[in-house]
Amino acid sequence: MRRYTFAAFALAAAVLAVRPLGAQELVREYPGLETGTMWTFDVPPLAYWAARYDFRPATGWLDHVRLSSVRQPGCSASFVSGQGLVMTNHHCARGCIEAVTREGEDFIEDGFYAATRDEERSCPNFWLDQLLSIRDVTDSVVSAVPSGVTPTQAAEARAAAIVDIQDRCRATGESLNCQVVTMYRGGQYKLYTFRRYTDVRLVFAPDGTAAFFGGDPDNFTYPRYDLDISFYRAYEDGQPVESTDHLVWSAQGSAEGDLVFVVGNPGSTGRLNTIAQMEYLRDVQYPAQLTGYAARIPVLHDLSSADPQRARTYRNQIFGLENSQKAVTGYRAGLLDPGLMEWKATWEKEFRAKVAANPDLKAQYGSAWDEIAKIRAALASVDARRRYHTFNMYGSRLMNVAGMLVRAPIEMAKPDAERARPYQEANRAQLERMLGGTVDTLYERRILAAFFEGMAHELPAGDPVRRVALGNRAPEQAAATMVGQTVLTNPEQVRGLLTGGSAAVAASSDPFIALARVIEPLERELGAKVTDLFDREAQQDERIARALLAVFGNSVAPDATFSLRISDGVVARYPYNGTIAAPYTTFYGLYDRWTAFKGQDPWVMHQRWIDAKDKLDLATPINAVSTNDIIGGNSGSPVINRDGEVVGLIFDGNIEQLPNRFLYTQSVARSVWVDARGIVEALRKVYGAGTLVDELLGH
Repeated sequence: MRRYTFAAFALAAAVLAVRPLGAQELVREYPGLETGTMWTFDVPPLAYWAARYDFRPATGWLDHVRLSSVRQPGCSASFVSGQGLVMTNHHCARGCIEAVTREGEDFIEDGFYAATRDEERSCPNFWLDQLLSIRDVTDSVVSAVPSGVTPTQAAEARAAAIVDIQDRCRATGESLNCQVVTMYRGGQYKLYTFRRYTDVRLVFAPDGTAAFFGGDPDNFTYPRYDLDISFYRAYEDGQPVESTDHLVWSAQGSAEGDLVFVVGNPGSTGRLNTIAQMEYLRDVQYPAQLTGYAARIPVLHDLSSADPQRARTYRNQIFGLENSQKAVTGYRAGLLDPGLMEWKATWEKEFRAKVAANPDLKAQYGSAWDEIAKIRAALASVDARRRYHTFNMYGSRLMNVAGMLVRAPIEMAKPDAERARPYQEANRAQLERMLGGTVDTLYERRILAAFFEGMAHELPAGDPVRRVALGNRAPEQAAATMVGQTVLTNPEQVRGLLTGGSAAVAASSDPFIALARVIEPLERELGAKVTDLFDREAQQDERIARALLAVFGNSVAPDATFSLRISDGVVARYPYNGTIAAPYTTFYGLYDRWTAFKGQDPWVMHQRWIDAKDKLDLATPINAVSTNDIIGGNSGSPVINRDGEVVGLIFDGNIEQLPNRFLYTQSVARSVWVDARGIVEALRKVYGAGTLVDELLGH
């Protein structure tokens, strides 16, 4: 018989003391939280925060936090000094890091630090957006749609109204970026006005092995040991931005049980999805995406392992695909969970019952769920053709070029304003650049063979695209023949086809052009059908959104839309793998994991980390977990305490958090972040970036 010690009881008590509410407990005590806690700044849940955490933000607290936050392409960030210093993740800065790397340098591999302002390097084609204001424009958008029009006409009218609102907003001041954000899938429309900074310079990036220690095997897991950080500086008129509103670094850090907030721009959630929409993702869309990842990733790894230059060329692509593969696997796992789906079905049933109980709501919104089920069935029926009647064949450059060349005469025959954007005269130079450039023919052969393999399994032998692409050939043979016979690797031939117009395209015997001629009308026709289905679904989504607001009001958070949100949570351990995950990991664990795997890839350490081991306080936290509600787009979000001080930096979620895309829970779902104390320790003692630390600490 096992003997339980006092220490064991103390541990159990400690777990219970900080235990987040289970899913059912949470929504019983705080109704409406099935849609999560990604709150907008114009409708903060002040009563909920007061009731749950005894937290009442001081006057100006929310405005200060909002103005300290910025958005960058695909990620979140924040001002962390009064001199325009901005903090984000390393994986969010990879594009900039690659772009500022000069010949003979490898900043992804070795890291970068500008000890002086003169050494900071400008990130090309980059921006940071600071949210200045939010205004409700729902009435203006909704009233622009005439009654009795088709779903496509309604979508066009809404889009035109949104463009007009945004254009009028931008005309009110320089450096403004204005965006109408759709909330609750059309239940509300909000005008977000940003100050845009376009002069952004890289200040610091760690070596890639520290930023992504453990690589893909450790991605979306915990415990973690990553220093996934980078710093930029924003400039205006050649001088660092005087960022009056910026986040101050916490001197003490956080402790288990502390209330913390994540401020950032979550990209997309599906918590307002119907059961029919979720089943479509589970059974149709996600399996197809995973098949694509499984086909492309091995090709890139094989090519990279045989050629160091290809390894550098494709490493960001591999990083993105592997990250997406693991994310989609996790999302689908939630949809395969009978318990989660049953809970979602129960919630939907109860919601529909409330709508049906009110005659007015039933008349306006009651049929929306059934209409969406019909639309998703129609989408499933054309899914295979939609994936193979396309120019986008796993990123084949040759097929994309062929598609653009075949489509060019069709678009050029239209008035300039009616053409697709790439074919408008103002974008002619950009179009020519897109059609130019070198082609990796080995990559093309391998990736097309993988795509054709799927085509051979999913399309019938009589399908016109399959017939031209494969004929009686095996996928590998078809790909090799096409790449061997094409003239599209020759820039002069490509230019000739572009300037020769429809006659040159019609006369071409190039195998990619021949295939593109078959695909073009099929893709255009199918695209129109799919667009109509999605426009019809958008109408039904809007009906459900209005029903949601009528039943619950603003007590439910809207789905993520890559717009600024604030999410509450607590630092908390959680049960996993038969034990308990600690709320913090330390440098001790980092070196232990490196030692345990004998420094093998991807548990590799840069030599500077090996040399710095004896200098570090190994008990310093490096990563931490909390119950905050996040998803992709939150990468780079600051984690702050009640006083608005930085205690960490979001970079991931655990694998248990991925199903939260569809239904919010927090019993084992966790956000994973770099601890502020570990950031300072590493900057000083591993990278010798004392000047940067002094700026962070306000010295």
